[in-house]
Amino acid sequence: MGYRRQRFEARKVRRLIRHIDPWSMLKLSVMVALCLWLITMIASVILWTVAKNAGTISSVEDFVNSTFQLQDWKLDGEFLFRQFGLVTLLFHLGIAGALVVATLVFNLISDIIGGIWISVIEEETARPVSETGGR
Repeated sequence: MGYRRQRFEARKVRRLIRHIDPWSMLKLSVMVALCLWLITMIASVILWTVAKNAGTISSVEDFVNSTFQLQDWKLDGEFLFRQFGLVTLLFHLGIAGALVVATLVFNLISDIIGGIWISVIEEETARPVSETGGR
């Protein structure tokens, strides 16, 4: 086909992580938590709409009315959505807070053990390698 893939050679280096800034972790985790909460809320609206259009909601209401011998019990979608939104928002923000606490714990432990070594590849030092394998 005439397509040649070019190979690159990069330098692999080891880095030591000794400290993570809690303020940066708070900002990052709150933004991720809010994005996940928004995704959860959009998914819940889509699921509710599909269930309502498919007749599942009315089937559940009929089942509850017949089981407990109620006259006119209905699921209030707006009330459920507000409550679900509040509970999931608190849950996601709680996870963000837990990540900040985990960051503080990591910083305390890394003072004792000296940190964590990771290996990274420096892309800035990448250079093309010839097909013959010469350097």
